[in-house]
Amino acid sequence: MKSFTRSRISKLYVVLIVVLLVFVSVSNFIASRNMETESDAIVHDSIPISNTTNSLLKDLINQETGIRGFQLSGNEQFLEPYTSGKKQLELDLSTISQYDKKYPTLQLIMDTQAIPAINNLQKFFDTQLELVRADKLDEAKARIASGKTMMDRYRVVHTSIEKTIDQITSDAYTASLQAGKTSRMITMVGSIIALIVGGMSIFISYRAYHAEEEIRRSEETYRYMAESLETQNEEIMAQQEEQQLTLAKLSERERDLELISSYQEKLTGYVKLKDFLKHTLPALLNSLSQDAALVVMERHAEDSTSYEVIHSIGYPKEHINLNQRELFGPARRVFDEGTPIVHTRDVSGHEQGVHGGITRAVDQYIPLLDDKQKVIGFLLLTSYQSSLFQENNERLTKGLVRQFGLAFYAQVMNDERLGQAASLAELNDQLTAEKQLIERQRDLIQNILESAHEGMMMCDSQGTILFSNHRMNRYFSLNERIGENLVDSSHEIAADSPSFIGVASSIEALIDGSLSNLTQRFSFELEDQVQHAELYATVVSEDTEQQGYLFVFRDRTEEERIDEMKNEFISIVSHELRTPLASVLGFIEILLHRELSQEKQKKYMETINKEAHRLSNLINDFLDLQRMESGRQLYHFSPVNLLPTLQEIAEQWQDKHSHRILIHQQETELYVRADADRIRQVFDNLISNAIKYSPEADHIDIHLTVDQGKITIAIQDYGLGIPEEARDQMFSKFFRVDNSDRRQIGGTGLGLAIVKEIVEGHNGHISYTSEMGQGTTFRIEFDLYEISNMDGQIVIFEDDDNLAKLIQVALNKLGLPSMQLRSAEEGIIALNRCKGEGPILFIVDIHLEGAKTGWDFIADLYRHPVHYQTPVIVSTALDPPHDYHEKEIEKYLKKPFTMERLVQVAKRLLDNKQSNAYVFPAQNKENLTTTLQRNGIDVLEMKESIDMIEVEIKKPQSNT
Repeated sequence: MKSFTRSRISKLYVVLIVVLLVFVSVSNFIASRNMETESDAIVHDSIPISNTTNSLLKDLINQETGIRGFQLSGNEQFLEPYTSGKKQLELDLSTISQYDKKYPTLQLIMDTQAIPAINNLQKFFDTQLELVRADKLDEAKARIASGKTMMDRYRVVHTSIEKTIDQITSDAYTASLQAGKTSRMITMVGSIIALIVGGMSIFISYRAYHAEEEIRRSEETYRYMAESLETQNEEIMAQQEEQQLTLAKLSERERDLELISSYQEKLTGYVKLKDFLKHTLPALLNSLSQDAALVVMERHAEDSTSYEVIHSIGYPKEHINLNQRELFGPARRVFDEGTPIVHTRDVSGHEQGVHGGITRAVDQYIPLLDDKQKVIGFLLLTSYQSSLFQENNERLTKGLVRQFGLAFYAQVMNDERLGQAASLAELNDQLTAEKQLIERQRDLIQNILESAHEGMMMCDSQGTILFSNHRMNRYFSLNERIGENLVDSSHEIAADSPSFIGVASSIEALIDGSLSNLTQRFSFELEDQVQHAELYATVVSEDTEQQGYLFVFRDRTEEERIDEMKNEFISIVSHELRTPLASVLGFIEILLHRELSQEKQKKYMETINKEAHRLSNLINDFLDLQRMESGRQLYHFSPVNLLPTLQEIAEQWQDKHSHRILIHQQETELYVRADADRIRQVFDNLISNAIKYSPEADHIDIHLTVDQGKITIAIQDYGLGIPEEARDQMFSKFFRVDNSDRRQIGGTGLGLAIVKEIVEGHNGHISYTSEMGQGTTFRIEFDLYEISNMDGQIVIFEDDDNLAKLIQVALNKLGLPSMQLRSAEEGIIALNRCKGEGPILFIVDIHLEGAKTGWDFIADLYRHPVHYQTPVIVSTALDPPHDYHEKEIEKYLKKPFTMERLVQVAKRLLDNKQSNAYVFPAQNKENLTTTLQRNGIDVLEMKESIDMIEVEIKKPQSNT
């Protein structure tokens, strides 16, 4: 039983050892494979994806560079980076699409952000290429900013992709570390189990000594497997170190890409070449890990060539010679060969650094080319760390420097264009000035021709129409025939206007040379109106060579109308004058040669008197109308109350005729600013017409209404009415409606013309409505005039608005309100309306706007029972204030008082309100006394000074 048990235990031990070894081997194999898988995820996925995405950015940058180079130079060779970049872009997109299913986050960014941004850029590049090839450079330049915005957007997307790749790499690296931990854990567990099994083996060795040989073999096998596990552990550690190196390289590559991106951003957007070099060269040095750089340009003069260092960075100042006549060595070879040259040299002086530790330098001479691949300068890059200059950096250097060369040439061309633009701007200013001068001269001539009252047209010696002003165009629309033949155009006009046939024949004869000059009168219709014209032609020549003909069209319609009016006037006046004159002469002849009774003599004398009045009225009407039309009619404006004026006129007419004149009004005071005599004349004429042309009626209605500051006077009769065809001529001179009903009604046809002139002279409006057989209503509209309130104010009587305003400005020093009145009539009405304290001072000009003078107001003031003590300053002229300056169109009439003196006198009179003082300018005292007495003013005392006379007056008799 014991033997059996030991055998079973030995077998169990062997099985345990074998299981342990298999377990340890399998676990180590699984851990190793897990480590390899995670490492492969980094090596085979993360690194290729990162390289491909960086290649995408580089492809887009190459395309952008190619497009910009082609846009700036127009040379197809610059499209090489664009073409290669476009092809490489397709390959890179295909490569990166292989990882879509494996990395969903990357797929999401590519599908939603990167690929749309790339497609937009591709469309932009294709459009730019088409625009440049179509020579639409301005539109292409205008779209550069949007392209830059698209590239900036892609860089943002590129940053997101890099972050995603970093996350993928980080996750793989974390998984690798986790796999290492798992492997170590399995090894540790295996070791623990081994210890347990070892313990069991010792225990079993005591119990089963006959199994020692098998255990030793198991231990050797285990030892071999342990050594194998240790070897696998070492391999895993080596893989981890390799992964760390890969991550370091990726970080370094990312930094390089950031430097390159920053450098490329600085290649555009500068106005001046100095700013471009100042910002671009430091970025280029950082991207290429170089220490110093300078740019040399070849300068061509008339008979020599020189070389100028236009910018340098990183070199000691004493080592830079800004201008050189000749180049040697590598610098010369760059210009001759046009290829990059690398030169290694020893350094000396300040180039050795502050510590003197720099001994060697590597210089790279890189040619700068124009659009024709001709060397225009070179870029020198220097590295003082010669060990860092490696051949694997050559491709990056070549690409970045090529971009710099393209941008540099574009900036050089931009500087040249700026210089040319400045020169062109200066030339343009000169041309603009000359153009403006020519245009002003042309406009002056054009304005002279256009402002002429005559129509003008010019043609060349062959008859081709060259010019036509607006008056000629109005008559014959010649502006539509510029460039056509005048003879043909004349015959076309004659076809529509038969009266032009003779003119067309004369024009043809003039152009043919059979007629030496042309002057012809003719008539034609324009807008259904007959027009009379005179056309004459003048030869336009320069020296002795004939250039063409100037045709002048003079409108004689108004002359013909005036002649017709003169004839009509003579006819009408002669008829109208002869009729009453014949009656007067006939009855006088009867009275002289016949013996008549007293009754007949009286009757004949009344007839003579009536006809003499008729003759006088005709002459007066004609003279009034002539004065009004010639502008010599003077109006004496003052406030006129229409209601009492109309009532007075109505009473006078009702005494002469049987018609009742009914006045309908809303208010008792309806003032307008008018000439009282002329307003009476207007109403007399209209009422007279209303009575004459309503013989069957028994009354006339006059309505006065006020609305929105306007007074309307409507005079309505119930008589014959006015036919519609007479509407346009009702206010014309000598016009009378021609029908049998009116022939027996006398009249000259001047009344309504006079009424219209007077109403318009008062800034009013006259109109009428009429219905045949029902009557006519004439309406006159005036502005309502409000009488000012004098209470508590200084009242200035002055009809010169400018002078009144100047006096008011001077009186502002007294701090009292003032007002202006233009007529004595308004002052008298306002004075009688005063209910409060009344005015405090009057400044009165003698000659005012109305029929009354300043003396009339002073006389009324003197008789006023309350305000007769109000002080008065009488002035016919006053000096202007110190701040007044005469203008060309505004002259100041100098008066005896200066403004300062006026203010002083006014202040003294206001301070002494009890004195009945009137102040006058210095003048003859006896004449002044006579004038005052003639106006009913008694004088107590006169005080005379240099510039004025102060008069103390007696109280009015009504107050004694």
